[in-house]
Amino acid sequence: MSSASLENSTTASWRVEGDTLHLQGLWTLTQMSRRLAKIEHELARLGAGKSWNLDEIEKLDNLGALLIWRSWGRRFPEHLQIREQHRPLFERLAQTQPLHPKHRVLGIFALLDRLGAYIVSILNDLWGLFLLWGNLLQEFFYALGRPAHFPWKEISATIVKTGPDSLPILSLIGFLIGIVITYQSAPTLASYGANIYVISIAGISILREFGPMLAAIIIAGRSGSAFTAQIGAMRVTQELDALQTFGVSPVQRLVLPKVIALAIVMPLLVIWTDLMGLFGALLISDFSLNIGPDFFLRELPVMVPPFNFWLGIIKGVLYGILIAWVSGYHGLRVKADTNSLSRETTNSVVLSITLVIVIDAILAVIFANVGLTPS
Repeated sequence: MSSASLENSTTASWRVEGDTLHLQGLWTLTQMSRRLAKIEHELARLGAGKSWNLDEIEKLDNLGALLIWRSWGRRFPEHLQIREQHRPLFERLAQTQPLHPKHRVLGIFALLDRLGAYIVSILNDLWGLFLLWGNLLQEFFYALGRPAHFPWKEISATIVKTGPDSLPILSLIGFLIGIVITYQSAPTLASYGANIYVISIAGISILREFGPMLAAIIIAGRSGSAFTAQIGAMRVTQELDALQTFGVSPVQRLVLPKVIALAIVMPLLVIWTDLMGLFGALLISDFSLNIGPDFFLRELPVMVPPFNFWLGIIKGVLYGILIAWVSGYHGLRVKADTNSLSRETTNSVVLSITLVIVIDAILAVIFANVGLTPS
């Protein structure tokens, strides 16, 4: 007979009598926390091919049962004696499958499978956005016919939170973009004696592309993520369920005000970004190309057709609606857990910026030959 009795009789211990391994004492976290690996190794070595007797175990918790279960090789031994109050612990472990990492098979079929899953997820998102848009139109016309129920306060609150708070970062980004565009164009234009055309390059690029694009990206990352997180947090705290219980539409009170507010405030933010960008271009033109501010401002409306300004404003409206629409959709998709909240917030920002770039590319192709030269 061999035995392994530690410190005292109340600790987790064992002994071998003939072809039977007897376990005794307290098999709990408190007694075994510092020697788990040693105990598991000894049990697996001594208990191989033997009968197990657990009748002398005084106390057994989940950790002790898991350690013994792993010593058995995650299956019941052929001969086992155990107290009835301890048997449910092992039966529950028998029903629990161990977690194994999924082995991905590399190859053309695996790539096609992942590509197909990605396409299906995109189509599901587009279908969900389409359904939400229909719901938004329905709620808009319903509230429009009942001015007392129109979300005026929510719209004004969203405008205040989105507009003024975004001006500092948009001012900095717009100013720097104007500097970069002009500074990069100056040497080439100066070498051909075409300094004056910096006004056209800076004006068209800022008013037509960079102003709306930068404003949309900043708002998508700053306000769009906040919209998704706000609605998602209400899902986690069950506030959305409470609204529906009282007969209040979350789309009308949470998503629709954000769509209307961004449709109003985004064109104003685009104008502000344009002004900061042109201010930066004006300073560098005066510094690098000797084009004075008076001449720059006088020639700007002559060399840059007004169409570019209005196209940027229209883009601002479209981008504002798009950002609020997508962020509201992903906010409503959040499930009642924090992992879903972080995932949907990330997806909201990524999808918003992606769709902004796609729409900008489509509009660039459509209006490729419009507004580039003075009439």
